[in-house]
Amino acid sequence: MRIMIMATLLILTGCVQHVMHQGNVLKPGLVASVQEGDSRFRVESVLGTPVLKDDLHPNRSIYVESYKNPDTGESFLRRVEIIYDKAGHVDSIKRFGFEGQ
Repeated sequence: MRIMIMATLLILTGCVQHVMHQGNVLKPGLVASVQEGDSRFRVESVLGTPVLKDDLHPNRSIYVESYKNPDTGESFLRRVEIIYDKAGHVDSIKRFGFEGQ
């Protein structure tokens, strides 16, 4: 009997689905806290390392998050693009996919 209960529990724990993130985990509150004038150090402390740093555009950082909700099957894509000035402070921020949050 104990073996059947243990086997059932093991099978059920394997059925749990988790949200799988790819890229950065972009929490809306943290993304909203990044403002123009912030230093690159502060931005990377809040958002982490950007997914894309382009040698041709060293003053631009791009953060991307892609995930699928296991309950609804709906896919989400969010992106934050930050342009820094020559002193390394945020000059502009573009946020995509955060509407309604």
